[in-house]
Amino acid sequence: MDRQQIYDLINSAKVALRPPASQSGENTGTLAASIDTEVTRGAQQQYWAEAGRMFGIDPDTKKIIPPTQSECVIAAVRSARTEATLRKRARSVRHASLKALEELLKRADKAQRIGDWDAVERIITDPTFKTYLALVQIMPADYKNGWKATRKRRGKKTSLLKLPKDWREQFAAESRGQFMIPTLIALITGCRPSELEKGVLVERVENGLYVTIQGAKVKANAGQKTRKFKLADHPITKMLMEHMSNSTEPLHSMTVKVNCGNSVSTHMRAIGNKLWPGRKESITAYSGRHAMAADCKAAIASGADPDLISKVLGHIVDKTASYYGNRFQSGGICVTPSDVTVPKEILHKAHHRNLKRALPGSFRKPHQ
Repeated sequence: MDRQQIYDLINSAKVALRPPASQSGENTGTLAASIDTEVTRGAQQQYWAEAGRMFGIDPDTKKIIPPTQSECVIAAVRSARTEATLRKRARSVRHASLKALEELLKRADKAQRIGDWDAVERIITDPTFKTYLALVQIMPADYKNGWKATRKRRGKKTSLLKLPKDWREQFAAESRGQFMIPTLIALITGCRPSELEKGVLVERVENGLYVTIQGAKVKANAGQKTRKFKLADHPITKMLMEHMSNSTEPLHSMTVKVNCGNSVSTHMRAIGNKLWPGRKESITAYSGRHAMAADCKAAIASGADPDLISKVLGHIVDKTASYYGNRFQSGGICVTPSDVTVPKEILHKAHHRNLKRALPGSFRKPHQ
């Protein structure tokens, strides 16, 4: 390969690393440049982990194997069965390729500055350079051309489809045995099965019940460690109060805890099959979570705290509220709680998006 061809490859790589001149309002989720100040460290780790699955991992060193054929990587990305997986793989491959290509260019520039043309030629003519360059030039949206999903993902909120308005009340009345109280808690609080494993504290205060939930999925930048709120005035709340009053000694507080949260979902699934045989969508503890979200969204539409759903479900970022229920699924007697308290303020996606746009070195619009 002569020097002009090598210069052409270097220039093509530099062009590929430049941010797009215009986003044209298109939300493809692509990276604008390899130096991306908006990609968090955690997101970068996820990108590299997924890219490793597409490129291959050396079993001895546990390091990513530099790809030498772009066709193999493209085929691996397009083997995704769902659009969400396809998008995740495409973004990860592009991110890793941008970073790798940038590093190779830096090495080539350093060799060129000291006059080591042989080193420049070795770097640029290596098959990995051309492979990374080819992968960088493919946008995530391009992988969808001619691709078809082979499995449609069904969200858990679909379990609420075509249920009667009073499904929670019917469900509670049908529940029996050791998982009765955990089921009532799941229906009236929207807690996760894993949070039932930690234990949900129920306290009687005058004529009402308050619950304290130890959050699951809690990390430095995700999840509320605890959340506390007053249960809604609902038949399920009354059932819990009757249970506490009818104990050997009247209880002012109790901790509802199970060894395996999935056992509660199994119990609920069986009740759903009994009440509404033939339904395709199973009812589990997460159905109660989505129903809680639906009621909270209906309350927000009527003027309640916009952060209500995030607080009740134990989130710290408001965008996660979109994953749960919708206000049109709200029905029957509302379970929206009151007096909700959480240790961390809710982060607002729109607010942070505006801040990022103002940061120096921001090359692209954040994901919508």
